Amino acid sequence: MRNIVIGSLMLGLALSSCESSSSAKKISAYYDVAELFLSQAKLIKNVSFEKSASIDSLIETKTLKFDSLEWTKELSMFINMDINKAVLVGAFSEEKTNSSDGSSVLYKKKPEVESGVQWMKLDYDSQGNVVAFSGRFEEENALYQNSRELSATFATQNGMSTLESYSIRGFQKILMKDTVNYQIEAKALN
Repeated sequence: MRNIVIGSLMLGLALSSCESSSSAKKISAYYDVAELFLSQAKLIKNVSFEKSASIDSLIETKTLKFDSLEWTKELSMFINMDINKAVLVGAFSEEKTNSSDGSSVLYKKKPEVESGVQWMKLDYDSQGNVVAFSGRFEEENALYQNSRELSATFATQNGMSTLESYSIRGFQKILMKDTVNYQIEAKALN
């Protein structure tokens, strides 16, 4: 049963990387979400997280303590939310809001645009540090349909945002197979 949960999550990660960025030129039109999570992979390499993963009714909980390469793989669904690609310049509307305790930016895909990223939101504290990220990714073709919502919270330490928790909830439907619902939740232990 444990191998089924792990194998299914690996399949989800493999399918999530189908949106290729190999030929996409890196730009800075939007907030650099990929860099945020790549830097987290380095920052949290000595931090233990308790992770709970469920696929349909199968649940597995374990403690993670990875090196930066393993964290890069673990956070790949967040890294793939990157919209800083030349083909996506102008493809997302940007809504900014300010309050006394911080601000937020919401990027929403315009209807005519083809991108798996539907929207993403970043919340900042009053010093401009990222304190929360959320977003939605959808992908559909003749073989499968995939949809997931991602969220992450950050603690601010010494003027830096450090990953505190993350979650991914979604489903995957492969042609002529049942829909698989999955959920991942993880929280820093130290």
